[in-house]
Amino acid sequence: MSRNYAELSPHDFEVLVRDLLQAEFKMRMETFPQGRDGGVDVRLFHDGSERLVIQCKHSPGRSFSQIRSQLESEAKKVKERFAVRYMLVTSAALTRANKEEIVRIFSGVDLKEGDVLGVDDLDNLLTRHPNVETSNFKLWITSSAVLEYLLNSELYRRSSGLVERIIRRRKLYVHSEAYAASLSLIDRHRVCIISGEPGIGKTTLAETLLVKFIAEGWQVHMASEDIADIERVWRPNEKQAFLYDDFLGQNSLLDNLNKNEDSRLAQFIDRVQDVDDKILVMTTREYILQQARQVYERLQRSQLEEGKIVLNLAHYTREQKALIFYNHIYFADLSEVARRSLLHEKNYLEIVHHSNFNPRLIELLTSNFHNSGYEDGDFSKYALKALNDPRDLWERIFESQLSSLERHVLLVLATVRERIELTDLHRALNAYESVVSDRSTSRHQLHLALKKLQGTFVNVIGNVHLDDQANGIHPENLSTFVQLANPSFIDYISSYLSSHPAEIHHMARGCLFYEQVETLAHWEIGESLETVTLSSLMDAFFGRPRNRKQAVRLVPGQQRAVMEGLVRLARSRSCFWGQRFNETTWVRKTVSLQSRHLLILMLDSKHDRTLLSEEVLTGIADEMSRRIAKTAADFLDGELRIMRYLTKYSSVAKQVISARDAAGKKRMESLDRPRDYQSALSIFCDVAVIETEWSQAAENELRAKFYDFASRWDYEQSNNVNSVAECEDAIEELADALMAFDIETELEVGAIGERLEMLQDEVAEELDFGEEIDPDDEDGEHPNRGNGPVSVPNYPTATDDPVEDLFGTLL
Repeated sequence: MSRNYAELSPHDFEVLVRDLLQAEFKMRMETFPQGRDGGVDVRLFHDGSERLVIQCKHSPGRSFSQIRSQLESEAKKVKERFAVRYMLVTSAALTRANKEEIVRIFSGVDLKEGDVLGVDDLDNLLTRHPNVETSNFKLWITSSAVLEYLLNSELYRRSSGLVERIIRRRKLYVHSEAYAASLSLIDRHRVCIISGEPGIGKTTLAETLLVKFIAEGWQVHMASEDIADIERVWRPNEKQAFLYDDFLGQNSLLDNLNKNEDSRLAQFIDRVQDVDDKILVMTTREYILQQARQVYERLQRSQLEEGKIVLNLAHYTREQKALIFYNHIYFADLSEVARRSLLHEKNYLEIVHHSNFNPRLIELLTSNFHNSGYEDGDFSKYALKALNDPRDLWERIFESQLSSLERHVLLVLATVRERIELTDLHRALNAYESVVSDRSTSRHQLHLALKKLQGTFVNVIGNVHLDDQANGIHPENLSTFVQLANPSFIDYISSYLSSHPAEIHHMARGCLFYEQVETLAHWEIGESLETVTLSSLMDAFFGRPRNRKQAVRLVPGQQRAVMEGLVRLARSRSCFWGQRFNETTWVRKTVSLQSRHLLILMLDSKHDRTLLSEEVLTGIADEMSRRIAKTAADFLDGELRIMRYLTKYSSVAKQVISARDAAGKKRMESLDRPRDYQSALSIFCDVAVIETEWSQAAENELRAKFYDFASRWDYEQSNNVNSVAECEDAIEELADALMAFDIETELEVGAIGERLEMLQDEVAEELDFGEEIDPDDEDGEHPNRGNGPVSVPNYPTATDDPVEDLFGTLL
């Protein structure tokens, strides 16, 4: 197996050597990076004395002649210093004659020819101890066999962008206790939710887990829109691992869960935990997770609320921050002068200890340094300034270092939010340009702009199969997706637009797709929904206290432009894509006129119903009535939300009354569960319009039916539930409906109250659920089990100051 040791930093190489020799000698080794420990990289200390000293020389791809002078210099430093066994390990290629020469060079220490290890010896040790390679993610993923497996896996055929991103970023990976903690959660619960602030490495950790699962023979599937994406590929008795990245949205609960998904998600978590051949990994921003716990009632009752399956990446240890920064510096195209600026007076410590330290910011500032205008000797000054005001870093890049075309491309992508097909992007760009300038960018010019933006700003994913035959795109044709590479850039763009009112106006008028103007409307509606605001998003991302006045996103006049865009594009095709069931082909998502009309009414309601014309209102009411006539009773909830907004407009009152009665009749024909009765009741009680003779009679009939239904439903349901969780859901469903109908359990229904408890006891007794004890824990307790999220522990290291020792290897 061919391995690429060049992907390892000197520190990574020392850790690899330590782990290999530990496995070989079956004894614990200590790691001592270069610095104050006199050149000792690894040692064996046993029974109170030093038994073995190992020197590591990381020189991948180099020959003996290229490292000879370095070895001679090292030999002079250690001559007659160590009386114990000495080993030299290098990633360079060595012949037998080379090893003999090295022994002569190190004549002042006890170095035997068999204790000189080159790259071939390392390969042999890795073959003898495969677990070491598997645990060393950076080396393992660079092996030719693993790369070939990844690039030919089903995951690559379904999501080449993910695999390519993992491979591209592998050298920057920092192995931390979070990896082991997430595996521990998965081992105990089959589910792991990775939460944390933006940029802290949630997705990187999740993707690392995916690669491990792939190598172990698991089929990996990802959700692109909602939990239904992975429900559809569920296969009994097959090893399947599911990833749901940013499952609560990237920026706020405005990117909320789809209809009933909180309940479906909680049920899916329970379903995964009931079997041994399924794994679920999800990621979310911490502040959005906290909102979800308050907003989504079903999630409040799940293990998500209890924290049993949540891994909180709340912070990095000092050593982990140092490794993250070190890796970015070591593998960046920085001059020796720039690196020395960090070593001068230990400037790197200020960066490692900075309150705004964030892996995403570190990646951004290192990759952008050559365009920053700073001299190489001022790199540390530049890095500190970027951390002091990250917004300034984005602003410097966006407003000073990009052409107008590149800025326009990024503005369009920020309004799209998701990946967009290249032809759609070109058309959307031209539509925006028709408003803000006289130019019309050609396809070739767009390609050149994307080439410059790729990496720092955008990801370009090629060879994608699309099926959009209505627009001339057939499955056999290959296309390209483009998307923003850095989710935090959407936060910056929303801030940028809030301080550039004319840009919002132009963007609203220049939108080609509904989803673009929908983004602008969401930024505006956010304040009235009392969810996370733009300012709080920026404060959370940049670590600032949230005590300053909220910025107003739209000024008077802009709301009308946004509304005009929503109305103009209400029937336009979507620019979002999703994958077909169990296929690699992507199809354009269908348009939901219902959700589009709902957003239009929400925006108009915020502005005192002053933005919509009578013609538009009448059209929305007519469409709602037509949909109700065609919609099954179980899917009327969305129409009822629209109906409630329309009750505020007197001009469409007759249409709303007629629609209310039509929905009520349809709902009265489908009453099987307590929630059906509760939903039907809301049609009569929560839609604030004048009652009709029919609606009064129907409500009375519904109440009488429910009284009779409730008195027997719990007994019937006891024959259908198969677990305590299902039992509790059934009890809660009936209890909620009783409350909605104002029925006091004890006083009016009598035995129902008792039977609610009997139902739970009956199922619990039948299934004989006892106290669950971890078989690996004799006391029946686990140190990480409790009511709070699992935290990543801070383990001690072998040196007095490993950070200083680490950066001693930078040059």
